[in-house]
Amino acid sequence: MRSKRPIFTVAVLLFFLILSACRGAPTEKTPLLRAMFLDVGQGDCTLLQTTQGNILIDCGPEASQETLCRKLKSYGVKRLSLLILTHGDEDHIGGADAVLETFPADRVFVNGTNAENESADRFRKSLNECGIKPEIVRAGTSFELGEVLLTVLYPTVGTEAEAGNRGSLVLRVQCGNTSILMTGDAETEIETVLLEQYGATHLAADVLHVGHHGSDTSSGEAFLRAVAPHHAVISCGAGNRFGHPDGRTLARLSEVGAEIFRTDLSGDILFTSDGENLQPVS
Repeated sequence: MRSKRPIFTVAVLLFFLILSACRGAPTEKTPLLRAMFLDVGQGDCTLLQTTQGNILIDCGPEASQETLCRKLKSYGVKRLSLLILTHGDEDHIGGADAVLETFPADRVFVNGTNAENESADRFRKSLNECGIKPEIVRAGTSFELGEVLLTVLYPTVGTEAEAGNRGSLVLRVQCGNTSILMTGDAETEIETVLLEQYGATHLAADVLHVGHHGSDTSSGEAFLRAVAPHHAVISCGAGNRFGHPDGRTLARLSEVGAEIFRTDLSGDILFTSDGENLQPVS
């Protein structure tokens, strides 16, 4: 009698081939974090999208507020779990009133300075109209959303933030084993304080959002060696009148081996993290 084993074997193989085809190819995992450094001209704005909601850090200048709101909508933003304004300069706070009027925000973090400019006045008016009480934060304040932990590193506890760049919030964004250091407009004086208080162990990051748009007043050598970023992102406007980023800053970033990304050259810049790797997306 002829053996039926070959027929059985073929049938089993066909079954598993059909089962595999029905399941389809393995799908790419959804990132735990999408960090989007938005091109808002000469200003700062970063969108952090987690599995549980959105965090927006700074809102760019007033001239870009309509563009910013369109961008946020195009990236699927309907609500903000947290809005953070690092300080009251117009190029960081100019779009804040339009953002609050367009996207409900659950919480708002500020440094507590009473900035005196029209953008700050409109922001305070929008807060009142929305019934939001901003929270003045200091080093150690943290906010967890999904798999992302955001921690304030500066200003220090028990101090009143100074006006302008010297009061800028500095933030650490952690997703698993990956991290981003957000320095706002912090200059070398603040970098020295950060080095003394935290050291390289707590400042090291995969991505550095470069301070003060790449100005030479930020990103000192010792600070960059401590952070040792694989990637550096500079938020600045094309042909801006300040000459940002400064060539000396670019040289120092290159010396520590950082791959440099610039919004004036590349537009919106996206990084994604799965908790183990934080990579740029072209």
